[in-house]
Amino acid sequence: MGSDKYNKKRKKILEKLDKGREVPIIELGMYDLTPYFGIDKFDVSLSEAIMLNRNYERKIGHVDKNLFFSPPQYKALECLFENDRVILSAPTSFGKTLLVKEYIYIKKPRNIVYIVPTNALAYELERSFKENEHFAEYVIFDKCSTIENDKLSEERLFFIGTQEKFLEIDQSVMGEIDLFVIDEAYKLQESIKSQRAYKLSETFLDSMASNSKKIFLLTPKAILDGFDKYEFSVFKSDFNAVDKNYVVLEEKEFYHTLLDKGSKEKTILFCNSPKQINAGYEEIKDSIGSNINTEFIKLLETDIHPDWSVVKLLKGGILTHHGQMPKYVQNRMINLFNESKGYNVLFGTNSISEGINTVTKNLFIHPEYSNIYDILLLKNTIGRAGRLGQYPIGYIYSVNKVEELVENDVIISLAIANEEELSEIEDSKNDDKISQFSNVHNLKFEFCQDLLKTYKLSLVKLGKILEALKTDRNYSGITNLPFIANQAFKYEYSTSLDIDKVLITGYLQSYYMDGLERRYLNNFNDRIVYFKKKSDIMLDNTEIINCYMQFIYSTLEYYIMPLVNIGIEIKTKFPNWKFGKNVIESLEDCKCRYYTKTYGGLNVDDLSETHRLIIGAMKDYGMLGVLKNINVQILDEIQERLNVRYSTIDVLRAINYLAQNSSSNRDFFADLKKRYMI
Repeated sequence: MGSDKYNKKRKKILEKLDKGREVPIIELGMYDLTPYFGIDKFDVSLSEAIMLNRNYERKIGHVDKNLFFSPPQYKALECLFENDRVILSAPTSFGKTLLVKEYIYIKKPRNIVYIVPTNALAYELERSFKENEHFAEYVIFDKCSTIENDKLSEERLFFIGTQEKFLEIDQSVMGEIDLFVIDEAYKLQESIKSQRAYKLSETFLDSMASNSKKIFLLTPKAILDGFDKYEFSVFKSDFNAVDKNYVVLEEKEFYHTLLDKGSKEKTILFCNSPKQINAGYEEIKDSIGSNINTEFIKLLETDIHPDWSVVKLLKGGILTHHGQMPKYVQNRMINLFNESKGYNVLFGTNSISEGINTVTKNLFIHPEYSNIYDILLLKNTIGRAGRLGQYPIGYIYSVNKVEELVENDVIISLAIANEEELSEIEDSKNDDKISQFSNVHNLKFEFCQDLLKTYKLSLVKLGKILEALKTDRNYSGITNLPFIANQAFKYEYSTSLDIDKVLITGYLQSYYMDGLERRYLNNFNDRIVYFKKKSDIMLDNTEIINCYMQFIYSTLEYYIMPLVNIGIEIKTKFPNWKFGKNVIESLEDCKCRYYTKTYGGLNVDDLSETHRLIIGAMKDYGMLGVLKNINVQILDEIQERLNVRYSTIDVLRAINYLAQNSSSNRDFFADLKKRYMI
């Protein structure tokens, strides 16, 4: 039977299953839909009994219920067993993560590295392993204190985290790596001009250099280009035990249909940006009301603002998920979507495609979604619709035809197959190149080497940072920092400088003068008022909040503060280094304000390495509002609950325990738990 005819027949069977109709065992088996076998069938023919027995041989071992791999999935698992380097290229809902989990369960590799694209996905994946007793023997972590005398060499180590987190740990703590996994490996096609892409490509090369016994790359179904020299076996499949139905809607019916489907079934609206989420709220606000008022909503109204579209949607029973919100809010949203029958609708951006593994029955693509030709992103997102065991058919609703776009193969070209991109990584590890660089910039070789290692930069990127630090500025002050960072990170610094120069003062200043009156900047409402006074750009309250969120959790942490710290390190070691006019004053002013704003009176530089890592975990999770109230005694209590290797989840578990059992700070920990974890 031709593949098109075969797939059409299989889809018809899935549509029957989706409607709750029974399909004969023989028919399911003929089309590899064996996971849908009824396991309590007794009155069956001999051929059906043989199929059922073979299906039991494909039982998934790491789950405590009767779930079974389909024959194509089992072939993929056998490929993982048989080959040392594998690219697993298959549709999003093929079950690639499930296959890797089963491989780990069966083969029990000693030391594992599992790289994922976002902290949100790392958190979700880590939790799924930690809550499964079949993996209890592993120490799962993304942070590690320096170990002088490692007595834990008998432990099975399992790193789960982003490439940034992996490069931050001392690689020697992992020992010999038995399995190295890169999820969403299609991102290896991105140019290393981006910091994140550079670090992912460096991580990929590290997996080769460390002679990892097994390396698995997980990607959507695609044509792979440039991987040949690394001798990967490719397992490629277009099989799916679920399928998609595409529905083109009239724009005037779009939101009515969305709310109708969402009243009964799990439904996601996929948007370009938080701005489109805001626009979505405006379209439906008269239809959803604002009757819900949970403790979580009250906390968000107090800690952030009642006008934030996230809050307004939540009061109408609609969840949101995007990158411009704290991690604790993201996690609460996903937990509610996955676990609560009262919340069926979620509005999200690409953070639901690359950041989480949640699934839905229906996926709506925003009518004004403009990245329609980012096919890999669209494929990943559409893959969220439908799930084996839950939704045999996923439904895709849009105002444009997208089926042909996403069903065609795309090409994933490995960025470092380009010699120029590969040499940028190799030059950054070459002593001769680093020596030449240090001479050009009047810095010592060892110092440059330390900067490259500490900040995980290429020589090219470090050179651009140094040039930005040498450029004259017209005046001193923290408003210089967005412009310095834009010069240093131009390829990836994508936010508006006119907006960022207001945001940095609105966030880092403690007050401003309004005529003769001193006005303090204590909360988001104060910052909104400040923005409207200081900026000519017209934004509504929720857009201003989103801008602040992106600045606080992204721009400030990943662009401005690394640049500030590098500049101050240079000034400390080389007092006569030629900074641009007014630059060092701006850097010092920024660091002072940042530390005061974030940590209050706590001198972070004097803390132990473990204490700094704990604070970093809390900051990553979005606990900025309480860090200035932390002291060494509180950090000591958390540390006592941790292994030398740990993760954000372990820090959260420590806080949860101390909320009941702390001898001196129970109220503090109880407040943390209430605000960020319940």
